Amino acid sequence: MRNFKLKISVPQAGARSFVSMGKWGQSNAESAARVLLAVYLVGLAVVAFWPTPVDRPVAGRLQTVLFALHQASLPQLINYNFVEFASNILMFAPIGALATLAFPAFHRGRIVLAAFLVSCGMELGQLLFLHDRVPSAMDIVANTSGAMLGIWVLGVLEDWLRRADFDKLNQWGSRG
Repeated sequence: MRNFKLKISVPQAGARSFVSMGKWGQSNAESAARVLLAVYLVGLAVVAFWPTPVDRPVAGRLQTVLFALHQASLPQLINYNFVEFASNILMFAPIGALATLAFPAFHRGRIVLAAFLVSCGMELGQLLFLHDRVPSAMDIVANTSGAMLGIWVLGVLEDWLRRADFDKLNQWGSRG
């Protein structure tokens, strides 16, 4: 039988309140972030190791839309490769944010390194096992950049919430 302890520490002046629960001292927010991260990583693995490129069914339509937008003065820089690179960035941004929330004790550089290694593993897996997929160093750059973007957006959001005194609301809500 597991023994769970509820540990509530009184916040120091200027510090955030901290409630931890569980065998490893993780808060409910960390637990939720770890579950969401795991679910997201499973979904990412399905996309990464799908036997054929996942954009194949929409590639023609996307090219048509881009051609029409180029005719309407969209810069030629925004082409199919640009859209693919940007989508890889956006695909990895949640990983950076969720990993930062799930493992707050980790230095954020470790999270970027982990995202880089996961991306390298995905590309290596595609090279070795998926003959219809084309591994790319640019995908590794985009994926790692996406994790960095997620960490940065989370940092900006945390700073904004801190400046907006949401910590005081949290402390007030925990008293009642």
